[in-house]
Amino acid sequence: MTYIEYKSARQEGFNALPIFWAFSNRQFEEAMQKRGLTMQDTGKVFSIGAGGFALKSDKDAILAFLNKKDPLPELMKDPSFAEDAFYYEMCNHEFGINWQGSWDVCSCFGECEYSNDKGGAEYLTEMGYGQETVDAYYRANRRYFKAAEENEWF
Repeated sequence: MTYIEYKSARQEGFNALPIFWAFSNRQFEEAMQKRGLTMQDTGKVFSIGAGGFALKSDKDAILAFLNKKDPLPELMKDPSFAEDAFYYEMCNHEFGINWQGSWDVCSCFGECEYSNDKGGAEYLTEMGYGQETVDAYYRANRRYFKAAEENEWF
């Protein structure tokens, strides 16, 4: 599995969840009507935050998906997968011009606390990744800056 395939599978799984989105009262009412509900049925719905809502009857299915063990930490043990994953996120986060680029990229792969004094190795070590994953991060870093130079990104 590649990192892109991993991300696609995770997104497809999330998109399949019975969640609806509403950012105004009108959108909420329309979404309720699509589910055969009226505004008197709001007790049958719960908020997941950020404009997301779901039926209480679907809560267990949603929680099962969200609590399912994420295979990413295991996938990141493969140096080739890890390098491609880091490179993808470096390109996605404007790594070379972002003052907190290392944190932005590393935080895609686990929890770490931002600090001006840390770099990729420190963040990844803090998350429990081994030296092979750290080495993959630095290979991706070199690859990113080589591509940036060749393509005159900066």
